[in-house]
Amino acid sequence: MKPELSIILPSIRPERLPKVYNSILNSTKRSFEMIVVGPYPLPTELEQYKNIKYVRDFGSPVRAHNIGLLLCEAPIISWMADDGLMLPGAIDSHMDLMESLGSDEKNIVVTKYYEGEENSIERETLQPDSYFKIINTPAASPYFPTDWWIFNIAYMHKKLVYALGGWDASYEGTWAAHTDMAIRAQAVGANVIMAPEPQAVADHMPGSTGDHKPIYECQTFHDVPLLHQRYRRPDWKKENNMTLRIMNWKEAPHIWERRFEEIKNDY
Repeated sequence: MKPELSIILPSIRPERLPKVYNSILNSTKRSFEMIVVGPYPLPTELEQYKNIKYVRDFGSPVRAHNIGLLLCEAPIISWMADDGLMLPGAIDSHMDLMESLGSDEKNIVVTKYYEGEENSIERETLQPDSYFKIINTPAASPYFPTDWWIFNIAYMHKKLVYALGGWDASYEGTWAAHTDMAIRAQAVGANVIMAPEPQAVADHMPGSTGDHKPIYECQTFHDVPLLHQRYRRPDWKKENNMTLRIMNWKEAPHIWERRFEEIKNDY
């Protein structure tokens, strides 16, 4: 039988994956699959689970997302990062909300989450709903409706994700690609609902600290400028395709040099 939910997980931290998987188990009674795409093999303790798929890839996180999309078998897909953990029962409450909206493939549930450095007060504090609106992010454009949401974590029908062509792999980091997906989905009339309860708690490394430097640099010097170039213009909808080729990820470098420069000559 096909799973009820597919969760895409780009990963560079395999040591965290057992906790991630266990948090999903504690968050849902539904059948699910976890699709891991990244450069490092699964931990040995996860190899026994038939509902985990793994693909080795050294590309950007957005390229990894799209590779994972092609392996999704469930009708509903979601995603997470390997620095996050699902809250108990949260997946089921979000899936219940998704199902209550009906079968229209343009229905989308987006969700809030806790985020902060370990043991920080921010990690214990939930941002207000307004924090998750595009208008309050670096992607803001005066030409967007003020009620549009970001899709950092969302539940979407696989049919809609395929119709949109997946994520745009001309971005490198997932924040920008999720935001671009949110723009395109809402531009074609998606019905987006913010779930009342949070779903996850995630680590946050500010600036270029820890292993966050490649993400910080790609967002600062590439992804956010690209979002501005495309969408901070009155004719943005006319000048940008709302649907992409589903295989657009193949146009992204197979080695993401911001993180894996040292191996580029070996592949």
